[in-house]
Amino acid sequence: MITYLKKLKEKVHRQIGSDILQRVIQHQGTQGFVNLVHVSLSALQEEHPGRLNYFPPCLFLEVTNKCNLSCPTCQLGTDQAYVGYNKADISFEQFKKIIDEIPSLVYVTLQGVGEPLLNKDIMKMIQYCTQKGISTYINTNGTILTESKSHELIEAGLGNLSISINSFDEKVFADTRSGASINKITENIKKFVEIKKKSQKKKPIVSFRAILMKETEPYMEDLIFKSDELGIDVLYIQLFISVIANKSLWNSNLTKEEIEVFSIKLERWKKQVKMNIVTESFGKSSNNLGQCKLPWFSPNITAEGYVTPCCTISNPSILELGNVFETPFEQIWNSDKFVEFRAGFYKKQPKACIGCQNYIHN
Repeated sequence: MITYLKKLKEKVHRQIGSDILQRVIQHQGTQGFVNLVHVSLSALQEEHPGRLNYFPPCLFLEVTNKCNLSCPTCQLGTDQAYVGYNKADISFEQFKKIIDEIPSLVYVTLQGVGEPLLNKDIMKMIQYCTQKGISTYINTNGTILTESKSHELIEAGLGNLSISINSFDEKVFADTRSGASINKITENIKKFVEIKKKSQKKKPIVSFRAILMKETEPYMEDLIFKSDELGIDVLYIQLFISVIANKSLWNSNLTKEEIEVFSIKLERWKKQVKMNIVTESFGKSSNNLGQCKLPWFSPNITAEGYVTPCCTISNPSILELGNVFETPFEQIWNSDKFVEFRAGFYKKQPKACIGCQNYIHN
């Protein structure tokens, strides 16, 4: 429990900020403070009820499901029939409606299966959240991270900028990133870091997000040290999730033994770099309490308005709990369907969660 609390505190300070309590009181008042207390008490429990007495502090909001790449590690790049989506962008007015319906938010990931920088209103969305004291995160493939967009992201108050980088090896990167060039993306990142430094602003935190799989594992050491040289603040390394990937990669998962060997090497590399390295789903749930907590604290809303329990279950044809453009979020959050999903979560692994590295039953 002590280890969990320490990691939770580090995560909150890194992604949201150490001033979270002050911001909640300033922007959400007494009601927000009470909600945060309920959230905090619940976060310490190993199991939660189906019906909740609080609203979520975090949200995954897919601002677009369109992308300029078609990566084999992503749902959009799969050779399976991917149903349930019409190509869509969330408009700024739709975005405001969603954010205003969930006044408890302190952190929003403006991300789904698409490339967030393709949404023409993305800067206005970030700025709107900034004005409401909500920290924001986007993950981009980096191909269209232009100099002008870099300036706009910083000025809008983006809290966290993450770039998907699986390897600095040109071939490995191209194979896992739909033919994109790591050299071009590296130049875009260098320019962003330079612009941020000149602005003398602490935010956004700049991070890389890498997928650990058989194809990328041999290049991870090189990735770590080059990322550190670029001045990256955080490197997130997450295990490959085969169930949302192209069939050709279904055998790319590392074995438990291979993960343990890599973890030993990783501990050694961590001591040699300045940047923070965070592992996700390495045989443990993201909360270190033995079980996934996302359906209780961080639901997902797709570009078409469908609510799902988490960002991994992002395809509404697999599971959807309602639509925020048809039903107020408050009703969906404690709807019979959502309550039933959460109530049975610990008893038996939901069909929609099979294959997810975050689902671990004690």
